[in-house]
Amino acid sequence: MRACGLFIAGLALGLAGCQPASVAPEEATALAPAPLVKREGVSLADATLAVVSLDGAPQAAADDFRQALLRQLGAREVASADAKRARYLVRVYLAASAAEGGANLEYVADVFDISRARVGRLGDGMGLKGTGDAWSLASTEALDAAAAKCADDLAAFLSNRPEARPAGGGAMSYAN
Repeated sequence: MRACGLFIAGLALGLAGCQPASVAPEEATALAPAPLVKREGVSLADATLAVVSLDGAPQAAADDFRQALLRQLGAREVASADAKRARYLVRVYLAASAAEGGANLEYVADVFDISRARVGRLGDGMGLKGTGDAWSLASTEALDAAAAKCADDLAAFLSNRPEARPAGGGAMSYAN
């Protein structure tokens, strides 16, 4: 009798996976992660960051993106540090691919803590208009815009980490 009950329970669980998925589009997107929002009123001084690699782009584009990213991080008061002293290490991957009417420029930034465990993956992209090779459409302005978005994402991510402290040294309150 007990074996029969286990068999029926196992069969029911197995068949549960065979149900047709009839999820409305708005329900499916409700499960998507919320966009990262930068906490205001926090200091990122202790959430130091080092960009340890930038892969996927031709050398000239990689150099332009790295310089723009470091400039944009500074503008967002994200403290850069040597990789040996930084609390977070970032590996950035750039990709440009042909698309209808131009190209897509995308980045992914993997964020690692000091124990080298990945604690975040951030990414976004933008469309580029024009004709020709995808990387030839990645102008300095396009790379600057992608670096600015990447810096926004990294600053928002770091502002939600434990090292982000209230600006001015006061206690953080979550009460409304």
